[in-house]
Amino acid sequence: MDDDGVTIHSEGEDGFVPETKRNHTAFLSALFDSGVEYLQQYGWFILLGFLILLYIKTKLDPKIRKLKSKAEDISYQKKFDPDTTQRRLEAMERARMKLQEEHDAKAAMYAELQKQKEEEKRKQKIEEWENLQDGKGYRSKVKPKDESSESPGKLKPKPKLRQNDYNPLMGGGGPGYRPARRTGGG
Repeated sequence: MDDDGVTIHSEGEDGFVPETKRNHTAFLSALFDSGVEYLQQYGWFILLGFLILLYIKTKLDPKIRKLKSKAEDISYQKKFDPDTTQRRLEAMERARMKLQEEHDAKAAMYAELQKQKEEEKRKQKIEEWENLQDGKGYRSKVKPKDESSESPGKLKPKPKLRQNDYNPLMGGGGPGYRPARRTGGG
């Protein structure tokens, strides 16, 4: 006997089947028998009901499709209603105008900066011409310091010629080995 109080015996030479297995098989066979009996009594009614449902489905299917297409048409018309479309177009036009104004403002600022740079270059050329006339030389040997340039002690690192993972013995990266053309005679 085990913990549940059920005696478990193994099936031996005498053909003994444990009681729990006997209960399961009896339950399953009783369930199958009742299912077969139910089908014998009501099988024609079930078949007839299934056929009626199939017939109703075939008759109602076109009507259901029509209703679905109508609903889609209504949603399409709502989506492309003339008033809604007009409002959407006006909103897009306002957004375009806003972007155009921003672009025009940036272009005006850029043009102003270009004028200032040209004016500075013109003044510098006039100053160089005056220096040349005074005998001081054509151009100054000392370059003016830019605010954007960094300290002269720090140099920018040179760009690497190849990647770190490059290995010429690995092959690839080119046409590879090509044997010489075989020509006849000479």
